[in-house]
Amino acid sequence: MVSINCLCLGKTSFDDTFVVNIANDSDICGSLININNLRISDLKFLIWNKKKATLGINDSDIMDLWKVNIAYNDENKLKHVTTEDDIKKELGGKKLVPILLVKKLFLEQSLVDENIHVIVQLPTAAEPYWNDDSSVYEWIKQFKPNRGRNLLVKTYGKDFKFLQRDDTIKALWKGTVIAGIEARFKYRNVSDKGLHPIPILVGGPGVGKSRFLDEVERLLGQYANESDDEEIRKAFTNMTVINTTYGNGSPAGTMDVNFGAEASLAIRILYEYFRPNHNYGSLEFSHFQSHCYNYSNISSFTLSTALRIIYADVIIQKKQEINSNPLLVLVLGIDEFNKLHDTEKGICKELINAIGGVMCRPPPNIYFIPILAGTIEEHLYDYISGSMHEILPLPLRLLNDDDAIRIGMKMNLFDDKYVRLHPYFRISICDIGGHVRTLEYYYEYFAQKFAAEHKKLKTEKMSKEEKIETAVHNVNIKKIMEFVKQKIIDKYSLELNSHWLTIPLAKAILGFPVKKMDTIMLNKISMSYQELSSMGVVNLVPTEERGEYLIRLPYVWVCAIVESSDDHGMMYLKFMMLRYDEPWQNFEDFNAKFWALRLRLFHLIGYKQIKLKTLFKGADFSLSFPDVEVDLPKIIDIKLYRSLHRYPVTKTYKNNQVKYENMTEVRNGYIDLDLLKEGNIKRYIGCLFFNAPGEVNQELYDKTYEKVAEAMNKAEVKEWVLLFLTNANKENNLSIDNKPNSALVSMKNFQKFYGYTYASRAQFASANEKIYFNSAPVESLTILGFNEEERNNIRLKRKGHPGKA
Repeated sequence: MVSINCLCLGKTSFDDTFVVNIANDSDICGSLININNLRISDLKFLIWNKKKATLGINDSDIMDLWKVNIAYNDENKLKHVTTEDDIKKELGGKKLVPILLVKKLFLEQSLVDENIHVIVQLPTAAEPYWNDDSSVYEWIKQFKPNRGRNLLVKTYGKDFKFLQRDDTIKALWKGTVIAGIEARFKYRNVSDKGLHPIPILVGGPGVGKSRFLDEVERLLGQYANESDDEEIRKAFTNMTVINTTYGNGSPAGTMDVNFGAEASLAIRILYEYFRPNHNYGSLEFSHFQSHCYNYSNISSFTLSTALRIIYADVIIQKKQEINSNPLLVLVLGIDEFNKLHDTEKGICKELINAIGGVMCRPPPNIYFIPILAGTIEEHLYDYISGSMHEILPLPLRLLNDDDAIRIGMKMNLFDDKYVRLHPYFRISICDIGGHVRTLEYYYEYFAQKFAAEHKKLKTEKMSKEEKIETAVHNVNIKKIMEFVKQKIIDKYSLELNSHWLTIPLAKAILGFPVKKMDTIMLNKISMSYQELSSMGVVNLVPTEERGEYLIRLPYVWVCAIVESSDDHGMMYLKFMMLRYDEPWQNFEDFNAKFWALRLRLFHLIGYKQIKLKTLFKGADFSLSFPDVEVDLPKIIDIKLYRSLHRYPVTKTYKNNQVKYENMTEVRNGYIDLDLLKEGNIKRYIGCLFFNAPGEVNQELYDKTYEKVAEAMNKAEVKEWVLLFLTNANKENNLSIDNKPNSALVSMKNFQKFYGYTYASRAQFASANEKIYFNSAPVESLTILGFNEEERNNIRLKRKGHPGKA
């Protein structure tokens, strides 16, 4: 007996090989043929007989066999083999003539047992006329279509409640200063490029581009239903959405270049709409593409032809009367356009021109709406501008914190009670900063940890509700955030990219605007903010000033960047300022640390002298505020000190004797003056106090101002300013206009002063937070400074005495 290892043409892995064993006598159509007399035609029968359930042919003679000798180490060669020419050039294959004896080809020559010996080439169907939609339509039917739309998002986030995209769909429908699809509707048959702007979704990985395309059919349907235009309402009842991609599942490659721009997209449209199958299951895109590549005239397949095929099938599937010429609204999403750009830039320009051409001159009875999505903002703008079409940018803002929490609640990960009782959880959500992909990492790991904790309680004598509540309270938020931080570092290659991010990080925290084409120079190499945005490592938020953007970096991202950086300027931040797991700080401590950080960051971006209004950027100023230039303190002098005395002493200091262990001069970033030799004020150190409730009003501010003015006068200091920071949120309660030398930061300008990164932390630090000590998750006590041993003792105490701690 001899064993011949076979592989069908188009398969690219040794996992797809199969073995045909040839016995001394083989049954060929009812006749026993001795191995010495077996011919290639008989070998075809043996192969067909073994695989007839999956080959999809009824006649073994119509397939061709090629003799090859492919070692396992040469498996990569198979990825580029899709045609006869490839078999010859890449594999050195020899086509086997049916009448030749198997003995001479395989028995008299030694075969390597673990190599592939035969490539099986199945016949292709008759080539359609690619510029004839009826011919291609009949051809595609042979693949047993399984119509229906595949989602682009297949990860955990696919189940997120879809929130905060109102401005995105509004821009698509209504337009901006550029016409949206509502305005385009009445000009759909007018071939003027100025009337047909191309909508684009651009942003770094993970901001929600693909998810928007998955939801666009539902969103457009809602807007159409609310339209005052009856013709629009009627037209959009006959809408078809097809989402294609040049990324996962159907990646851009050399075949796209060989096909040409239009055929590359047209093939994807057929594949995504019809979802073709073969006899043994769904047909992968790579196999469908390879099949199309075997046809000599595939390059003549155009976008317009593909759209006409879809139109014909929609009419038939909906049992509409084609003679009535019903209008079809055809929405085409093209995701991961950047991957095509990476493969071949020239083909991108051709494709944009083809898309624009079809928008201006669509096939009869089709309203064509393309939406391009990708990360290459600069290049997309260049391609579209070069086509003389206008660009309709669709904004994709980050989620707000309330929506991020709502998503978790809708997924039944926790309830409102958990959110109220667990401030550490709320802080962690704020630190995610609304970045969709990061939130996906967070909730996916949260769900895994909840399931693990719930499993531990399987044998406990508790009700179902008690088990759920206990399990979710036992989820360790700190570990989740450490996981998320590491995931960000790995996914976005921060260890490689962090050296570009020192200046952007400083400007993000300080709230300095940038322009997209501003560059960071490093070792004579430049990187623009637009490029950093395309990489997904920064988010650019437009300001009111045209062309300027604020850099939005969530707090956990800042921690990840600092941890990954070996920049000397980051060292102090790494060890003293940006430790994710540091305890919650009261408003005074928070601002002391933030002020030290702010001063260091000004140094980092090159300031030695600075105007006061720039130093206090984001604050409100009195009418006579002196905008003079001042010297920044030297880096070595920027340290944190505790006051020797505090007046008045708050109630939490009374009867609070502090015990010290392992005393050092630096505690939590501060130099404790009482630990210095000349200090003797231990009774005031390490005391925990909270932000006292009560409204900050004009009277309180006036008294504070008068105290400062009096103190400065006694100290004979003539040049001074007062920076007043408060969580008061009623603008009309405070006025500093007539108070010379005054600057005010109130709740309304937290984001301007503290920046996107720190605003939420400032809000937590200033809040009159209530901690429900006996019912809050034990982990929440971390933010009050309880160590792990203390938290475990509290947990055990609760377990023995529910409701007490």
